[in-house]
Amino acid sequence: MKICVKNLILVFIFFFSNQDIAYGDKYLEVIKLYDLYSQEILDIDQLNSGLEKMKLNNENVKNLISLRKNDIISENDFINGIKKILSEVSNLDDELKENDNENEIDKRDIISHEFQVEITKIHAYVISEFNYGEVWNHTLELADGKITKISFKNAQNIDLLGFSKPKIKFLKDNKFSIRSNVTYLPEPSSPIRYDFKGRFEENEIVGEVIITYTGNDAAGTILLAAETN
Repeated sequence: MKICVKNLILVFIFFFSNQDIAYGDKYLEVIKLYDLYSQEILDIDQLNSGLEKMKLNNENVKNLISLRKNDIISENDFINGIKKILSEVSNLDDELKENDNENEIDKRDIISHEFQVEITKIHAYVISEFNYGEVWNHTLELADGKITKISFKNAQNIDLLGFSKPKIKFLKDNKFSIRSNVTYLPEPSSPIRYDFKGRFEENEIVGEVIITYTGNDAAGTILLAAETN
């Protein structure tokens, strides 16, 4: 594909300029990067390289870019989603810096759980292609009693939720609960919360995922529920 001189200069400036960008302006740089990708000036490898140079090699950002590229979400939802994810990444970076000397975790101590959940409830408010009985994939990694990784993907292995500071609480009889504010990636502006009530059973996890609406109108409404199968 031929690229005009102007575009070559733009690509050169983007990849080789100083990437130490203030948080307030960083989302604008992500939008510029996406524009180059959507115009096919950059390929997917160059897109990912650009994100890495911005220290934004984040799966939630990549998923939002994919959703926007396929016209699944609007430009406003895309921009708002990027802003929200950057804010969460910024807060997480601050926490990691504060606890860097206290919470160094040996990878050998990480326990990974991969399991599936089946949709058992869909509220009438939910406008989507979700179906009862649909099976989604869940991943949970724990180390020293803390969550180091959590993901929630549909049957096509596409991330649906971006988690913000998920917390796990261990209860009696191998039971536990997880709670987190989340971003529903196809519609980032929706205020929702994720809860998982489960237990460890012979190195497996059984339990139920509950997605609750937390906005001012109809707060507390359970939008979706899914149980391990």
